[in-house]
Amino acid sequence: MHATLQILDRHRDTLNNHKIHWFDSPEQSDLIKPHDQQYNLNWSSNNQLSIDDLSITTAELNILFFPKSKERLDWWLAKISSQLAENQQLWVVGENNSGIKSIEKRIGRYFDSFKIDSARHCALVELRLKQPLEQSSSDWQSYEVKLEAINEQTNKEADETATDAQSANKIYSLPGVFSAAKLDKGSDLLIQHLPKLRGKVLEFGCGAGVLSLAIARQPSVSGLVVTDIDALAIHSTQKTLTANALQDKATLHWSDGLHNLPQQQFDAIVTNPPFHQGIKTAYAASEHFFSQAHLWLKPGGQLIWVVNDFLRYEPCLDAQFDTTVELTRQRGFKVLSATKKAKR
Repeated sequence: MHATLQILDRHRDTLNNHKIHWFDSPEQSDLIKPHDQQYNLNWSSNNQLSIDDLSITTAELNILFFPKSKERLDWWLAKISSQLAENQQLWVVGENNSGIKSIEKRIGRYFDSFKIDSARHCALVELRLKQPLEQSSSDWQSYEVKLEAINEQTNKEADETATDAQSANKIYSLPGVFSAAKLDKGSDLLIQHLPKLRGKVLEFGCGAGVLSLAIARQPSVSGLVVTDIDALAIHSTQKTLTANALQDKATLHWSDGLHNLPQQQFDAIVTNPPFHQGIKTAYAASEHFFSQAHLWLKPGGQLIWVVNDFLRYEPCLDAQFDTTVELTRQRGFKVLSATKKAKR
């Protein structure tokens, strides 16, 4: 049981006597009763969050699990506080190393905070609303990137589109999304060494849509399928592609890994695979993805990825792949490629 759920388990009697809405629970638990509701930004079963509008409702007791990003904490508190009635309670629970100890300093203008419990290296606090937080278009961050290195166009085409490309390569992101405030070093390196792609491409883990944009800009790519477990990443990538007039080239799936995708095969798969879950390092999702990648590639299809140079996913690859090739290694990252064997 996750440590935050262990501290909540100390208050099981209270939990059993209230209808509860749970926000971003780290895992399923018997503390979550059948008539409770769950709103998780990470895709999960029994999730009442709608990917379309991200709307929520509140209940007698509302429990928010402290997120990794302080900006996402602000996002959640603004959303929840806009729905809270006077007789409803809001609890926040988090691990001590998540930053929950400084919550009063961050939100004191809007909430009074009261410590309920401290155990299992976690803290549980109640927040009482003084004034609602504002949630507006300011939730969006944006920055520009240069993608000239991956534009595999003829000189004539490049000349015709250079001005548009320079002005259009804008990335949009919501709080807590990977590569939210700036281009991360791994994706930057992958973009610089991304080979010419063609046909239908899958991107696993889209974040703010930096790689999605780089892939979709390649003229030989006929279609792009994008996945992420994080609902705000899906919204961010959608806005990034729309702002750059490439939304019709891509299909986005809110999915835990590839579980929610219809089975199909691609000409290429590109990824900067995640290896964090909350504040902890977690490799299982990416290891499973690499072990299953051959099922999603056509014979002769290419798997291209960037990782920290200490990570090795090569042993996870199926025997249907040829030898892995290292395309580059710089600044603590490496870009690799593996090709699925052609049918004989």
